[in-house]
Amino acid sequence: MTDPNDSAAPVPVPASAPVEAEAEAPPARSSLTPLIAALAVALLGGGGWYLYSQGMLPGVGAPSADKASSAKTAALSADERLRVLAEVNGNAITAEEVAPALVNGLDRAVAVDRYVTRLLASEAALEEYPGEAKAARAAAEREVLANLYLRRKSEELVMAVTQADIDKFYKEQVRDEDYASYKLNYYLTQDDLDATAMERNIAANDAEAKGKFVPVNREGDGFIPLASTPYGLGALVARAKVGDYLRAVRVRDGFLILNVEQVREGKKPAQTKDLNDQIRNLIAQDFLNKELLARREKAQVKLKL
Repeated sequence: MTDPNDSAAPVPVPASAPVEAEAEAPPARSSLTPLIAALAVALLGGGGWYLYSQGMLPGVGAPSADKASSAKTAALSADERLRVLAEVNGNAITAEEVAPALVNGLDRAVAVDRYVTRLLASEAALEEYPGEAKAARAAAEREVLANLYLRRKSEELVMAVTQADIDKFYKEQVRDEDYASYKLNYYLTQDDLDATAMERNIAANDAEAKGKFVPVNREGDGFIPLASTPYGLGALVARAKVGDYLRAVRVRDGFLILNVEQVREGKKPAQTKDLNDQIRNLIAQDFLNKELLARREKAQVKLKL
């Protein structure tokens, strides 16, 4: 079985095993409230930008608090991050360590006081459980350093994105067709053999088989935005043509086949400051992903599962 985000063409299809997908939601019967994500993996083929902008791509959806965190953290200089706010038994507590608590609205004095208790607890762990403490320290250190790198590098990359980069992305990636509305029909079955038979009948232009499809949205004129496609299959729908039947996809409730009955033209949004900020973050995230992939390619990884 293949992933629904692969480039497999929509049907008419020959008889084949149903496609497998991660279930996200039951067939939609009304519009879903779109969510705007701050960052996302740059999966931008065929409606990808629209799905990103609506927070509908896999792995998308950084909470708004992350934006505030980035903004406040970015305002701190390197010297400010390392400024010592307290000392406990000779161990320094820096502004960097209490920054997450401050972002969540905690008063600095309260944050430092709580951190003093945590530092004392960590010292107790080293004294009483040295073996476990060593392993825990190594794991925590990696997690903290990884988060530090991701945050600081993201800040640098966001600052490095130019208006020309944003304009180019807007021109090439944000398209009118990604904002089209779709009138979809679906067929859902719990039997993989039934799904395969349905694909075969559709390919043979069987009117009785096609008559078993029902509208995804029964309200109003029946059209839905791309982001409201059932089970997050918008990327597949965006690549389909009017009249196409997509291959059967395995979802939480069984096997789903979608039919694109009609497509209504849309218009991309104006290039506002908010949209530019989203694009800037996405470009920066793409740069970061590529840098991490380059590091993985150079790394010597030996799995011992």
